[in-house]
Amino acid sequence: MDTTPTPNKPLATYRDGKLKATLWQNENREGDTYYTVNLAKVYEDRNGKLQETSSFSDTEVLRVTELGKEARTHALHLKREHSLERKQQQSQERNSDRRGGGTPDRFQNRSEPRMER
Repeated sequence: MDTTPTPNKPLATYRDGKLKATLWQNENREGDTYYTVNLAKVYEDRNGKLQETSSFSDTEVLRVTELGKEARTHALHLKREHSLERKQQQSQERNSDRRGGGTPDRFQNRSEPRMER
């Protein structure tokens, strides 16, 4: 059995020239989903190797902010979808319980007779 964790892949990457915003989906210890955004500038170092930095010039700040907004909008959309799916699943589970999941406690026979009016 392979216990090596699989690397997390980004959900989306937004680009503007050398600037990028990468959206990631993560899970905390309780199993809840949350999203993070990495902002970066890609550049080529002296050896010709691509590198990333989180330092931006004054003219790049507004552009990278817009990329961050796009990634945030995407994350909010995914949160809404996840919330709707969870509500639908809970509703289906409730309906399943009502149809054949046993008799609710309030309808089971009790040792004391009920008074009718």
